[in-house]
Amino acid sequence: MSKHTLHSIASDSLLPSGIGINLQPKHFLALDAQTLRDLLKVKGFIVVRDLQLTKPEFAELYRRYGHPVEYRGRRANVGYGYGDMLELNGDKQKIVTGRGRLPFHTDGGILRSNVDQIFLYGAQIEHLRFHGATLVTDHVAAVREMPRHLLEVLEHDTFEVRAAEPGYYSGASPEGWFKVDTFKDLGWVRALMIYFPFDDGDEPSWETRIVGFSASETKKFFDELGAFLRRSDYTYVHYWKTGDLLISDNRRTLHEREAFREDTARRVLWRGQTSESPAVFADDELMLG
Repeated sequence: MSKHTLHSIASDSLLPSGIGINLQPKHFLALDAQTLRDLLKVKGFIVVRDLQLTKPEFAELYRRYGHPVEYRGRRANVGYGYGDMLELNGDKQKIVTGRGRLPFHTDGGILRSNVDQIFLYGAQIEHLRFHGATLVTDHVAAVREMPRHLLEVLEHDTFEVRAAEPGYYSGASPEGWFKVDTFKDLGWVRALMIYFPFDDGDEPSWETRIVGFSASETKKFFDELGAFLRRSDYTYVHYWKTGDLLISDNRRTLHEREAFREDTARRVLWRGQTSESPAVFADDELMLG
């Protein structure tokens, strides 16, 4: 693809903040790995429609663009043993791969994994026209325009999380509560890592607290922050169709899953994650190579 064509494509955005683009399959498949990574850093996420992929073809596709984030050895049981491709199949007995709402989050923090890009592919979508969407949020623009009382909490207070879905985290996450650094300055972006709490009554995959905040204060903060982030200025809502591919930069965006509880709904997504640096694990701790 020529630089002129790429510039023309990248000039059209899905969000008023300037991030998010649609790519035709032929344009997407023409991108080399570095160009895709660079484009994601600027545009945050890419949507490609009408890609017909088998599971091996999808695995081959996302592995072209970086080092796959995979779990092996003592961490092989993570995510019920998915290795490096997770099937989000709406299993009612599970949470991350289930049917309920998966609140705003970034990938990798609870598992201490380095996730730079996320690839989601709609393998089978049935009776899912106006629910079960994936939300992708421009946290950079949101933080820049955020009310001061919300930003001050993100900047100065301590956020802690705890893994709560044993079969998914499978002992690979730290025991008990541990601190998550809300912002990480990478030079080109201040990555935001945050885990919103689950709705009351929903079984959580993780739990979140803010040190020094009461339960009611914590709920009020996340309710206000969530309402702000979900504004159409900052958040793209993707309603899935079979053959859709959604790629996001995990450092540049947040994401969330809407619930889809109807028995007739079928939503099978395949997920691959990549990192720009190979990761090796020693004694179950992440070491970046």
